[in-house]
Amino acid sequence: MGIKKVFIIISLFFIIPYLKAQDVGLDDFISTNNFIYQWSPFLDTGELKYGSDSFRFKIGENYLVYNYKEKIDGFISRKNGSLKLDKKTADMILQKTGFSSSGNSASLPESSSKNSVNNKNLHPSGYRIAAILIDPGHGGKDPGAIGRHDVNGKPFVINEKDVVLDIALELNKKLVSTYKDKKIILSRNNDSYITHEDRVEKGNSFKLGKNEAIILVSIHANASLSNKNAKGFEVWYLPPDYRRDLIDATTVDKKTKDILPILNSMLEEEFTIESMLLAQNILDGLNASIGEKELVRGLKEEIWFVVRNAKMPSVLIEVGFVSNKEEAQKLVNKAYLKKITEGIYNGIKKFIDNFETISFSGER
Repeated sequence: MGIKKVFIIISLFFIIPYLKAQDVGLDDFISTNNFIYQWSPFLDTGELKYGSDSFRFKIGENYLVYNYKEKIDGFISRKNGSLKLDKKTADMILQKTGFSSSGNSASLPESSSKNSVNNKNLHPSGYRIAAILIDPGHGGKDPGAIGRHDVNGKPFVINEKDVVLDIALELNKKLVSTYKDKKIILSRNNDSYITHEDRVEKGNSFKLGKNEAIILVSIHANASLSNKNAKGFEVWYLPPDYRRDLIDATTVDKKTKDILPILNSMLEEEFTIESMLLAQNILDGLNASIGEKELVRGLKEEIWFVVRNAKMPSVLIEVGFVSNKEEAQKLVNKAYLKKITEGIYNGIKKFIDNFETISFSGER
């Protein structure tokens, strides 16, 4: 065997392990170093947290966002169904959090490793829904949609504002009873007129703590001038391609301003997905509670004022058609309104349960 060949074999002996060391399995990195981890399979984004340090990432991008303020070099990829971070990124994260790496994989000091906890039982970064804004549409001088019918030879009039207020008040009672740790807000609790701006401001101005969120559920009733037979319920959310500024540039420092488009885009994606999930859960809840398949009109997209101006996950529910004679009579029936309320409540509860619980399974 020639000297050149021997040199190549010896080189490969050292180079191959070195190359393999360049990638660190994210699951191993998390469990070894006791990071708290949040993952969104819909967005291909995630967040690693240790104490007050946060590292947000998107699969395939060559940067991470550190503490929501600083863009730093880093790369996390998906290989053979698993997430990997290169050795340089792993070392950088540990350096930022005050740890060091040893050997071919990153690790905490031995004393910290011994005291590590089971990540599967942890909620990622303590994220929670702190408040729910329930918005019964219209009110006061604004009756909303009006249904006028002849029932048994007598005039029958139904106003949207009355139907949605009844539902909202009952929904408020149920949510207050269930969630002692959350603030339940009503945009109106009587037959009063409130502008669209004031409704949204009640949510946007709510002071959230660290890792807290608020959701908006706006309740309405439908009407059709062209089709008196139209009936059923539907849930609307903001179209995913609608762009808006969610972060006020005047409230952040210069370093954060440099990455404001990145942060805004991440927040838009999160709110879009969470709104879609909230909408689906509520639609499923209504379907199960009302139990009439022909009334399920599905999920829909539109840039309604309240959802496009709300800086939070938000949906708009149309509970039925006041222009449909049969459905209009149902919408003043207390038992039927209770079914609607139960469906919305169950949908909100399921969304919150999922939002505040995460699986740390290695499969992504």
